[in-house]
Amino acid sequence: MPKPLPLPDDLLPLHAAVLQAERAMTEAREASGDVDAAREVYVAASLALRAHPIWEEARQGACHAQTWQASLDAAKDALAEPAAA
Repeated sequence: MPKPLPLPDDLLPLHAAVLQAERAMTEAREASGDVDAAREVYVAASLALRAHPIWEEARQGACHAQTWQASLDAAKDALAEPAAA
């Protein structure tokens, strides 16, 4: 199985923004709020993430899925609330 590419520093904020926007969209839907506005933020964040040059490099290196998962895991870890002490 191919290994993921090293994640550049500017990728984490992009992936974290997508996760935050996705959460906001879910919360808006559950609260019967303005899903359209939340969706617009989500789409903009997703497009910015997908435009990052690492994805083309990962596709060429046949490690897109592994790199995507590594980036997703890093973003989830960064957004995780610290455990209660």
